[in-house]
Amino acid sequence: MKKIMILLVLLGTFSCSKSISQIKDLQAISDAPKVNLPYGDKDVLYNFPNEWTTANTASDAACNKMGQLYEDLENPNRKKITAYYSEISSLLAEEFIPSEAVKNKKEKLEIKIAKVFTLSDAEVYSIVYQGKMDCKNCEYPESQIQNVLVSIKGGKITDKIPVSYVNGSDLARTTRFFYIDENSIIHVKDFKSDEEGVAFTAYSKFTIDRDGKFTRL
Repeated sequence: MKKIMILLVLLGTFSCSKSISQIKDLQAISDAPKVNLPYGDKDVLYNFPNEWTTANTASDAACNKMGQLYEDLENPNRKKITAYYSEISSLLAEEFIPSEAVKNKKEKLEIKIAKVFTLSDAEVYSIVYQGKMDCKNCEYPESQIQNVLVSIKGGKITDKIPVSYVNGSDLARTTRFFYIDENSIIHVKDFKSDEEGVAFTAYSKFTIDRDGKFTRL
């Protein structure tokens, strides 16, 4: 019985430490600067064809103008936090693939944060970051840049959605771009590109409720 009590105390200690650490990380982003709506790339609303090559100058120009992700990544006004992957993984997209160096704590990740919505019962933040992708046989190095909207209520993450990313290399990549309009509707469009051209693959729209939950329209 004594051994069981000691084990329960140890488990409770480990659990409490993890909880305190997570709350501390979430509190650390609460003073991030706020962006103004509309936010994102308005060219997302352009009527893209299903596929096109660089010969289609209008579609290519509209696609190439969508640079909000890079602007956010380079924005010096965003709050910066540098930490190990295990400490901030809950703030990242599930699609993020950490390199071996990042997973093994040989390298840290830097996230850049801005507040997007202040709701009745929650706050929503934009979390931007980048990382290398392990690929031994790739002709060109692959990387990933992502922007995730994270909803926080009562010190806990209630929902999140990757609204923008560029994953891959100059030879082939998958991309997503977004635009949040004046009515707080989140427009998201997905693309795939390679040396031959670009394919427009999906268009989604989302709303957000007072609790920070995203709903697809």
